[in-house]
Amino acid sequence: MHPWLSAPRCFVAETPLRPGVLLLSKPEGRHLSRVRRIGIDSKVSVLNGCGEVGLAKVVSVDRDRVEVEISERLSLPEPQPRLTLLIGALKQSAWDELLKHAVELGVNRIVRIQSDHAVSEVSGDKLEKKAQRWGECMTEACKQSGNPWWPSLEFAESVEQAGESVKGGSCQFFAGLKQGAKPLSAYLTGEREDEICLWVGPEGDFSDQEYSIIEAGGAQQISLGPRILRAETAALALLARLRL
Repeated sequence: MHPWLSAPRCFVAETPLRPGVLLLSKPEGRHLSRVRRIGIDSKVSVLNGCGEVGLAKVVSVDRDRVEVEISERLSLPEPQPRLTLLIGALKQSAWDELLKHAVELGVNRIVRIQSDHAVSEVSGDKLEKKAQRWGECMTEACKQSGNPWWPSLEFAESVEQAGESVKGGSCQFFAGLKQGAKPLSAYLTGEREDEICLWVGPEGDFSDQEYSIIEAGGAQQISLGPRILRAETAALALLARLRL
């Protein structure tokens, strides 16, 4: 384990990270001072979600106001291959869990699809507020797991729109229940792919019409074994298989 992973981690919106003193946001300062109980000269790691990690120490603590001094910056490579998860909108509790664990596993991009059978619909002003909370959830997962790359979170109003966002050049798979589906290993030939896109339906699965669109876009069906998995379980099983 690299030493920066063993230190308390905080998140900043600074790009690029530069050596010097940095004032943390109130939530980050509160977490370090009240939850982690850090003090002057404590070592911390500063993440910005863009692959940069600052090795730092605490130089001042005053309730929620915490300043750290970055002495060294590490630049870490983005996980390869790039993993894009295209998934139908799940109910709130399942979606929250999916986001956290997908970030821990190193997903690069998540596309939430308002598909035909999606049981959760968020739009307008509510979507903006939800997206902010989901972003905070992903940030916490980055800090917890030590993932220095914050994945993008995008929204598609339909499977067709989601398909346009991955059109051309990417290796695509969808988890399906049709006969004749092969395991993922049957398609992984050893040649390194730059990007792999994974389609997973919502609790009610994709509709037949949506599957036709997905297949027409070049996605191949894969089997996840003899049992029927929840949408979030299927997504995480695929991400773990490809990343670990």
